Formats: sequence, C-alpha cells, structure tokens
Amino acid sequence: MLQSTAWSRGMPPWGRKGWREIAAFGVVGALAFVVETASFNLLILGSSSSSSGVLGMAPALASAVATLLAMGVSWFGNRYWTYRDQRGAVDRREVTWFVTVNLAGMAVTAIPVFISHGLLGLGSPLSDNAARLVGWSAATVLRFVAYRNLVFIHHGKDSAQVPGPVDRLATTLRRVRERRVLWPWCLAAMASICGFAVETVFHPGYLSGDSTDQLQQALGDRPVTDWHPPVMALLWRILIDATGAVSVMAALQTAVLWASLWVLARLVWKKTGSRGLSLAMLAVGLAPHILTFTGVVWKDVHMAYTLLAVLAVALTARELPTDRTKTRWVLLVLGVLLLAYTVLVRKNGFPAAIPVFALLVLAMWPSPGRRRWLITTGVFLVATVVGSLCVSAATSPVATSQYAQIPLDDLTHVLTPDQLRDAAQQAGASADFRARLVTTAVECQKRNIPADAYFNCYPTDPSLGVTELSRNADVLVRMWTRQMPKHWQGYIEYRGQVFAKLLFQGNLAFYDGSETNLNVLKSEPVNEPLNSTLQSYVTGFTRDLPLLFQGWFWLAVSLVLTLRRRWAGPYSRELRLLGASSLLYILAYLPTAPQSNFRYVYWPALAGTIALVLAVASHAARRHAAADNAVETDTGPAAPPSVQAPSPKAPPPGPHQDSTVPG
Repeated sequence: MLQSTAWSRGMPPWGRKGWREIAAFGVVGALAFVVETASFNLLILGSSSSSSGVLGMAPALASAVATLLAMGVSWFGNRYWTYRDQRGAVDRREVTWFVTVNLAGMAVTAIPVFISHGLLGLGSPLSDNAARLVGWSAATVLRFVAYRNLVFIHHGKDSAQVPGPVDRLATTLRRVRERRVLWPWCLAAMASICGFAVETVFHPGYLSGDSTDQLQQALGDRPVTDWHPPVMALLWRILIDATGAVSVMAALQTAVLWASLWVLARLVWKKTGSRGLSLAMLAVGLAPHILTFTGVVWKDVHMAYTLLAVLAVALTARELPTDRTKTRWVLLVLGVLLLAYTVLVRKNGFPAAIPVFALLVLAMWPSPGRRRWLITTGVFLVATVVGSLCVSAATSPVATSQYAQIPLDDLTHVLTPDQLRDAAQQAGASADFRARLVTTAVECQKRNIPADAYFNCYPTDPSLGVTELSRNADVLVRMWTRQMPKHWQGYIEYRGQVFAKLLFQGNLAFYDGSETNLNVLKSEPVNEPLNSTLQSYVTGFTRDLPLLFQGWFWLAVSLVLTLRRRWAGPYSRELRLLGASSLLYILAYLPTAPQSNFRYVYWPALAGTIALVLAVASHAARRHAAADNAVETDTGPAAPPSVQAPSPKAPPPGPHQDSTVPG
C-alpha cells in the first residue's frame, strides 16, 4: 500500500488525474453495459421463462429502449462522477455532443461487424464476436476522448494551468471545435449510421416485377430488352461480377442518397452556421415519403438519386474559389455523366434533366457566356449518345417498342369497339390484331380499367413475350395519328382523367419487396420484422398525412418554386430550377401516364422536400451574413500587420450572433 502510494506520488498531476478518469470511465461503462444487456433481455424474455417480455415481438424497439437506458446511465455517471471537476451547467451543446458521440460510437461498433460479415464473408460466431470486440474497443476510446474534450467541458477553465499531453490534446480539439470544422464530420458519421441502418432494413433490396426482370437480365438468365433500361441491367451485372452479391445495387443507391444528403447538409452548415438546418437536410432521407423507396431497386429511384447527386455536385462547385478552374471542369464532367445516366435509366427523365443541367452549368460559372453554354451542352449530348451506343454494344438489347403502349391506351379508351375495328382495318392491321384490339377495348370497359391496357386487358401471345407490341407498333402509331385529331375532345377528356388520377389518387405509397422470391435470393430473404416496422411507419403517414404521397401537392410545390418572382438568399436560382425540373417531369406524364403510382412523382417529392429545406436555409443564411457584417462593423477594419495597434476586447456575441465564423 505504501509502495503504491509512493508510486502514485511520483507520477505527474496529469497522470494521476488521467488514471482516475480512466478507472471511473471504465466503471461507468461497465455499469451501462450491464444495464443495456439486462434491460434488453428483460424486455424480450420477461422475468420468467413461462412468458415473454413486453417487447418480445419487437426486438428492434427493445434494443432501442435498452440503448437509451444505457446512455442515461453513462451520462449521469460520467457527468456527476468521472468528470465532476470539469463539468459546467447542463446546456444544449453538451446534450447534442453527448448524443452525437454515442451515435458515432454505435457506428464504429457496427462497422467491423459489417466488414466481417458483408465484405469478407465471415459468418462464424467467433469472427462476429471478434469483430464486435474490435468495434467496441475503438468506440470506447472514441467516447473517452470525446467525453473529456468535447462533452463535459467547463468553459471557465483555463487549460494552460495544468500542462501535459492530455491537456495539449484537449487544447487542440478545442481549437478544432472553435474553427467549426468538426461538425461536418459529425454529419458524416450520422449519415453513415443512417445509411447503414436503411441498408439493413431493405437488405438485400426490395424487388418489383420490373427489377426482378432486370436482375435476371443482369445474371444472364434472360436476354436484355429495351422494355426496361439496359444501362441499369449492365450496371447491376458489373456490380455482381465485382462483388458476387446481388444486394450491392440496393446498397449503392442508398449510399448515393446519403452521400448526397451529407454534401448538402455540409454546405447548408457552411452557409448558415445552423446545426439544426444541417440536421434537417439529413433528415430528408428519413422522411416517410422518401424512405419508402430508398431500398427498392427501381429506375425511378435511380433517376431521383442521380439528379440529387448532380445537385450536390453543382452546389459544391459553386463554393469553389474562382481560381479552381480544373476542379470545376472535373465536377462538370462528373455532373454530366450523372445526367447522362439519368436520361438512359429513365427515358421520360429528359425533361427533368434539362433544368438540372442548367443549374449545374450556372453553378460552375455565374455568367457562362454563349461559348461555354455550347461546349457544355455538346458534352452533355455527346455523353448521352455515346453512353447509349456503348450500352447497346455491350448488351445487344432486344427491341420491344414499349412506346406503343401509349397509343394502345388512347385508342382502346377513346374509340368504341366498332370505331376501333374500322380504324385498325384502315391502318392495315391483320385480322388477328383487329380482334385483339376489340377484345382489349371490351375487357377494359367491362372491368372499368382506365389505363395500362396492355398488361390488364390485352390478350397477349405467350410465345411472343415482350416483343409482341413491336410487331404492330407501326400500325398503332398510324391509327393514333389518324384518329386522335378526329376525336380530340375524347382524347383530352381521357388523358385528363388519367392525369387527375395520378395527381389525386396515387397508390403504391409503399412496396414491401414481395417479389424477392428468386432462387438466387433465397439465402438472403427480406427481414420480415424490419419490413413490418417500415411498413407501419410509412402507411401511418399515408393515413395521417396523405398529401405527402399525392402528386397534386408536389405539383403545387413545384409551381410555387418556379413561378415565385424572387427567392431571397443564396439559393434563389437553385430553388427555381428545382421547381422547373419537378414541374416538367410531372407535366410530361400528362400524355403518357400509364397508371397512378406514387413512384412516378418520386423525384418531385424528393426535389420539393430538398427545396423546402434550402428555402429555410436561404433565410437563415441572410441572417447569418447580416450578423457577421454587424460584428465586422462593430470591430472596425483591421490595421496592417506592421502598424496594427492592440484592439480592445471584442464584446460578447448577441443572441442572434455566433462567436465564430464558419471556415
């Protein structure tokens, strides 16, 4: 005992304090671990073996409750024992940092398990526990350093009074915090956690009938056709060959979404200095009308997330210094390639891509000039055409004349069966095709089916498959061009009804991945409890706040964004162009809408939500800039370095000012 006391007395003050903190931190951490484990098992298993716990049917909710209890133990223990000498008053900053650090710790713990399981393919209990031990150790170190230097800090303390390595680290971290460069990394950690959680919920990716067909094309089980975008099947094939996993496509689109949201959140933070608004930008990815299709492998989702990525690229380029010319061109090429993919993955996405292309160019150069407009437009067109040719050469897609669905819908719903038979005979249709058209019109009328006649009413020939329409596409086009001008009133009435149903009676707000029944996916089935939880979340909002899933609402938002005379703040141009992109995309469905699915307005919903956050951020950016100008006006211009006189101490910031300026 005497030897121990003498040894401790020989240690420097910062060493004795450090060991005391480590011991106390370890005790609190062990207690929090026991509370989390015990509460989770109690909630799941109950207090006796004869009955289950109160949350036995909801393990995810039980885990969340247990984690919150453990966080409460950790906060009270560390605040009032481990760091009782350096804590200050409880404030929003302390709570925010505490929650952020613990979320980052959860991500650090999960990452090694994900690498071991998902990337290395190690599935034994030994490897899982070893990976979890590595993650837990790293998360413990992260929490210890962050608690001491970021969370439990007494602002009146002078760190220079107790010199030592630990305090030098604290001083360095405090300077980093004062320069406001740490928050973007916190946003990155939160985006990673959200992306990982969402990918886990949707794993291995929810498949519709369309995406199931594309997966079979990517695996080589079916020939590639142009009914669905060949570029998507080709990309999926490349990813499967590179990773050996079909789930990589869902993971990729989730990563694109959250990476783009992180970039936008970081830029909002830089402009406004508001942590709340930057978190609001990240929260867009968790909104029910956005989250619902995040992991569904659909061309509509690919188009929406690609356009969002272009917006992130454009706003990043706008913040570059004027002398970064090469970087601007690199970002321009990246944005153009993403836009080319948008057009190739969704044919009717071209109208939506035009305003986003203009947004990209104007972000590179505020006044591009005619020459730059011509060059960038040429690059965009060349990238699209060359990309289409390369995809066709790599996949050799079978032509299906999918566009013939549109005149088939119009003809069978506008003309009577007798008029349809006469029109088909005048256009040179065969007797068999005339009979099929009449059958289609009668069947749709009898079953009251307003659209999508090819899949719902047309008597297809199984031996022809998706190529059946291509045999009579020319006949349908001739019939349409001859008959619709004669029956223009009926045509306008019919298309108005279909478009109104798309806007006001949209369905398919949630897709449950029920098509994930291929043999290749039997080893990775959809997690039913997570699926049920996600469905309850989305359908609850569908019932309580249905306008989020209605096309008319996002059409109204796009009209306001486009037609408002002037938007104040730094994002005025972006708001108008996002509105124009959404408006053109929705209006493009007026003559072409096959049915009333929510996925057809998914991009306007995403763009409108992002635009609403940017509109609030614009207002906050103006206030932030005004506060900075007021501080500069109060302090006056600085003198040259050689003759600068000592300046009086600056007054403390006001209630609407920040003590630092974002770098």
